[in-house]
Amino acid sequence: MLGTRHEEYYSYFNNLPFRLTTDIEITASSYSHEANWHDNLELQLCTSGQGSVMLDEKIIPFAKNDIILINSNVIHHTSTTGIIRYSCLIIDTQFCKSIGIDPIALQFCSKLTSASFLSSFKAIIDTYENTADICRIARLNEILIKMLIELREHYTISENAYTAKKRSFDAVKCTIKFIRTNYARKISLDEAAKNAFMDKYTLSREFKKLTGMTIVQYINSYRCKKAAECITSGTSVSEAARMCGFTNMSFFTKTFKCYMHKMPSEYKDK
Repeated sequence: MLGTRHEEYYSYFNNLPFRLTTDIEITASSYSHEANWHDNLELQLCTSGQGSVMLDEKIIPFAKNDIILINSNVIHHTSTTGIIRYSCLIIDTQFCKSIGIDPIALQFCSKLTSASFLSSFKAIIDTYENTADICRIARLNEILIKMLIELREHYTISENAYTAKKRSFDAVKCTIKFIRTNYARKISLDEAAKNAFMDKYTLSREFKKLTGMTIVQYINSYRCKKAAECITSGTSVSEAARMCGFTNMSFFTKTFKCYMHKMPSEYKDK
């Protein structure tokens, strides 16, 4: 059974409004057993082999030159029974909004079939790899805008559809943000639910469904990750525990080992 995780993309590289990963290879024995979701539009281009992409509960075949579009907040997972290679383009949500194309408010077709869009995707890969081009950044932005315009004009299937599913995603994202802002202090389920404008029982159910973790598990996991960062940067183990919301050292050590699979002291002098 697949787990589910939430991903966030806030930083991009080299002044580009996207992340591009090419030549991703997965096999029947090596693909991830976690589905994921995020705000961003994601495009996957199959370059060889065949497999499938799960979009929520829908399974779409994925073969050479197919382009799959993953809409904002859609739980997705790419798999194969053999071997498949593909490239993945994750587009900055704020960039899309800045040009009047809001990927959170819009829904696009899941499979893109036009030759022009395929040509643009391949062009963005070629241009990205041509680091000697003095106009590389400008060309990449030009190609990306062209792709987004084509999506908006020819592949939009609905606008401003605020569904119960979207409300659940919004509540879970709100709770994740709340936890990441307030992890250093005690957080109650009642407080998190009030912040998300959802009753605590519904929020708990939706949070587990969309992240694969309970709210308490997420809080403890995030606190341990932040504590590891503190210890790595030179903070003492006891001070890192205190700074990250732990009041009992025995509980901290046990919880840290559970989530980080190492003792806190092992993060010293990294």
